[in-house]
Amino acid sequence: MSSIKSPDVVRSTVADTWRWLWPDMLMRIIPMAVIPFLYITFLHLPLSFLGLTWHDVPEQLAIGVLVGIFMAAFAAVYRMFIVGPWFRRPTISDHFLQGFFYLFINGPVEELFFRGFVWAAITQWTGWIGWGWLVSTATYTLYHRLGKWNWRSVGGVGLAGLVFSLIYLEQPTPRTLLAVIIVHGFTTAGFLSWGDEVMYQRWKRKQGT
Repeated sequence: MSSIKSPDVVRSTVADTWRWLWPDMLMRIIPMAVIPFLYITFLHLPLSFLGLTWHDVPEQLAIGVLVGIFMAAFAAVYRMFIVGPWFRRPTISDHFLQGFFYLFINGPVEELFFRGFVWAAITQWTGWIGWGWLVSTATYTLYHRLGKWNWRSVGGVGLAGLVFSLIYLEQPTPRTLLAVIIVHGFTTAGFLSWGDEVMYQRWKRKQGT
C-alpha cells in the first residue's frame, strides 16, 4: 500500500483483483443472490416483494445517477480524510474490472439482499416497516466487519446505508431498487476504486511541490 507520504506508488492490477473477487463471488455474492429468490419461491411471493419492479425508469435513473455522483465524491473524500491515507492505484484495466463488479454485481446483489429481502421479510414478520428499515440498515452496516473492515470504514458504510434506505423508503409502493442500486454502485466504486485514483492524484500533486 502507498500513502500520501510514500515515495512510490503501489499498483493494483487485474490479477490482484481476481485473487479476491472469485472467492468473494463464491462465498458472499452467490449466496446473497440466491437466498431472496428461495424465500419468495417457498412462500409464493411476487418479485415486487423484493423491490424487483420496473416502473418510473427515467426518474429512477436520474435519481440514481445524480445522487450516485454526489455519494461517489463523498465516499472518496471520506476514504481520504477519515479512513486514512493508504491507497493502491488501479491500472486502467483494473479500474474497469472493479467498476463493473461494484456497479453491476456487488451493488445489485447487496441491495437485493438487504433493502429487498431483509427489509421486506422483517417488515412482513413484525408488521412494521420501521423494524424492516432498522434491521436491514444495521445488518448491512455491521456485516462489513466480517470482511475485517475497520470501524472508520464501517462508519462510512453506515452513513451510506442511511442514504440508500432513505431513497428506498421515500418511494411509493410498489418500491423499486433501481435508483438505490445505482447509488450503491457509485458509492462503493467511489470508496474502493475511484477513491484510490483521487488519492493518487493528491499524492502526485504533493510530489510536485
